[in-house]
Amino acid sequence: MAPLTPHPAPSVARQGRWPPAPSDRDLIARVRDGDEGAFETLFTEHYAALCDFVRSLVGTPEVAEDVVQSAFLGVWSRRHTWDPTDGARAYLFTVCRSRALDHLRHQQVLVRKATQIVVAARAELAERREVPGAALESEELHAQLSRAVHALPERRRLVVILRWQHQLTNAEIARVLGISEKGVETQFGRALAGLRKRFARSSL
Repeated sequence: MAPLTPHPAPSVARQGRWPPAPSDRDLIARVRDGDEGAFETLFTEHYAALCDFVRSLVGTPEVAEDVVQSAFLGVWSRRHTWDPTDGARAYLFTVCRSRALDHLRHQQVLVRKATQIVVAARAELAERREVPGAALESEELHAQLSRAVHALPERRRLVVILRWQHQLTNAEIARVLGISEKGVETQFGRALAGLRKRFARSSL
């Protein structure tokens, strides 16, 4: 098999709810049959988004690329038995998250957040009137928001990343994190409450 190389990927728009679309199942079946072209398609479609996600956990592009390529190599090495029942995307996000967290435990590095989170957070917080829209134009509050997201407990932080940055549905987030959709809603609500409380303190 030719070496893996990064390819541009389409934006991570919502790709529907479970079960996976037939085209996804067809791609999985072709990979399982050893079709390198199908594997290349799988890689192209998901590589950039997975690197972005893992980088938001481990903090460095180089480590993120290593983690993601390792995940894809794992798929290829087990291709003849590979059959992710919930679809390729959820499987890849789950594996990459697990490998990234293993890396963090071993290396004891800090988690860094992608700048897209701040943009999405500003829009959603303003829309929900958690924080006045005008206040969010402040560079200082922009920085505070970034720090606040970074300081969230791990599960809430991951829910925020997957929802705001990667635009996954609650069902998809639930699959990635191994919790219920209700649990996703609860964690997201608590994340918003934590951000609101942080901004309330900063305005005193």
